[in-house]
Amino acid sequence: MRFIKSFVAGIAMLAAGCVTSGKYFASETSWIKPNKTRQEEVRGLLGDPFMVGNSGGSPTWTYGYYRYKLVGESFTKELKFYWNGDRTVQSFSFNSSFPDDVSGAGGRSERPASPPSTDRPGNDPGDVRR
Repeated sequence: MRFIKSFVAGIAMLAAGCVTSGKYFASETSWIKPNKTRQEEVRGLLGDPFMVGNSGGSPTWTYGYYRYKLVGESFTKELKFYWNGDRTVQSFSFNSSFPDDVSGAGGRSERPASPPSTDRPGNDPGDVRR
């Protein structure tokens, strides 16, 4: 029975031509303060990172949300944190190809976090993190 459910879900995704990876997160970044915002705050707001790594000796956390379509435009966004030794944000970068973010000032939205609507591409109301 479990195999059949997985198979049907796989066929439905192929028919829709859409694959989503990562977890939805709001694009607003004004809450992030270099040398002040701590890892515990970030994890409390965003959960566990999608990827972890190292850049020039500094630990990194990456939060990503990726919506790929077989037909039509695909969208991605990433929020990457670079950490100081004292577990505060050294710096961060936000990159997005979602239309709402691209039209924002400098490509980075300063709008307050709000649940996504289903009528915009790439928004997944079932996976909202606030």
